[in-house]
Amino acid sequence: MIEKPILSEPTYFGAYIKLIKGTDLLESLKIVEEKTLKLYRSLSKEEMNFVYAEGKWTLKQVLRHISDCERILAYRALRLSRKDKTSLPGFEENQYSELDNSANLSVSELLEEYSAVRNSTNHLFKTMNLSTVDFSATINAYEMSPRVLGWMIAGHNQHHLKIINERYLNR
Repeated sequence: MIEKPILSEPTYFGAYIKLIKGTDLLESLKIVEEKTLKLYRSLSKEEMNFVYAEGKWTLKQVLRHISDCERILAYRALRLSRKDKTSLPGFEENQYSELDNSANLSVSELLEEYSAVRNSTNHLFKTMNLSTVDFSATINAYEMSPRVLGWMIAGHNQHHLKIINERYLNR
């Protein structure tokens, strides 16, 4: 079991991790996946293309963003779990969103991709050598570990569910 990290100081990713109530990473990833699938399957075509303010993403773009970020964070976790200390840069999420092709994809295609990415992430963490989950190196100027990155994946997903409910759906 990969338990939640104990963060000694506040960080931008700590806010994501705090959004997850569980203590087991794989169970927490499963719970947030189920919430995401349930929410997106309940949305109409109009809701999927809604933007709550100028310059904000559609809900299709938000889902693609969750998948893109998860891929990147999981790749980083893989490298760290293999004790690769190579410094890794950040990425520009808005550029990714502009080029994500989500407008030309159906909701079912986006959900299939999301589930495939999550399945891959689950396998990565389920089979990870537990002796390396706390190995850390610099990623985008922050010290990270596979443990932190795994919990960031769950928390980032939960963060976007919260935004969707509050700003897009007014729930």
